[in-house]
Amino acid sequence: MMQLKDVLDERIIRIGLDVKDKNEALNRLSQLLYENHYIDNVDEFVKDIYLREAEGVTGIGGGIAIPHGKSLSAKQPGIAIATLKAPIQWETLDEGDVDTIFLFCVNADKDFGRNHMLLLSKVAAKLADDELIHKIRKVSSCKEMISYLTGEKI
Repeated sequence: MMQLKDVLDERIIRIGLDVKDKNEALNRLSQLLYENHYIDNVDEFVKDIYLREAEGVTGIGGGIAIPHGKSLSAKQPGIAIATLKAPIQWETLDEGDVDTIFLFCVNADKDFGRNHMLLLSKVAAKLADDELIHKIRKVSSCKEMISYLTGEKI
């Protein structure tokens, strides 16, 4: 069974990402996924993210967004994570801005049913913890981010 630590990778985490809007944030995170061999086509992946965005709000409130890249261009499951230098506008349940993004990368065929729902539920459970969210916003390294999310010491 896939664990959260299996899809957390320092190479696809950015602390203090400087972006002006949602589109730039999604494109920058998708580019990271591409550069680290998680996806094979940035444009197709971003298009698939927006298809999912059209189905419903991915800003879950409290400054957190969990967009989903359910795409045939995904080669392996992962979660690209960014804390933002400044909050950006996003469609959210509480109508607030977003300052932390968890972009799910899963293959529409292979991983979706099993891995996507499992990972989504694990991350959602973590993100329900206000104290953890507070810590995540203050991390200074990718290792620290992974440590908080997995509960494992650095």
